Amino acid sequence: MIAEGGGKESGISKLRRGIWIEGDIMYVAGEEFIEKVASALASLTRLRIIGLTFKGDMGIEDLADKLGQSKANISTHVKRLEEANIVRAVYLPGHRGVKKMAKPAVKEIRIILSELGEEVEERIKEAPLPPEEVEEEYKE
Repeated sequence: MIAEGGGKESGISKLRRGIWIEGDIMYVAGEEFIEKVASALASLTRLRIIGLTFKGDMGIEDLADKLGQSKANISTHVKRLEEANIVRAVYLPGHRGVKKMAKPAVKEIRIILSELGEEVEERIKEAPLPPEEVEEEYKE
């Protein structure tokens, strides 16, 4: 679980920033944390992995077979989901060593957007977007 305390010093007084889990619900607040979770969810392969983990125990090899992808590719996607606390790895004895299983870490993700306005104002004062990012946003 990743979390930061309430942010009076950062200008965010009502809500803590970070990623935290209560029961089977993940809460995400703060632009860099929202970006991390959204980025982990921004892949059709990773969304399918999440869906399959809710169907039952799925090892890397099982996921690779179901999705028609290499074990290395699936392992990379699972690692990304683990880093965002969306799935968790469980290691079980296998035929030749240990088998890595992917299980859902949460059933629901709630992204708190209401505090972004205040946070963005503070961040802009501290450091505006670099010119290359501004140019990229205008291209879209």
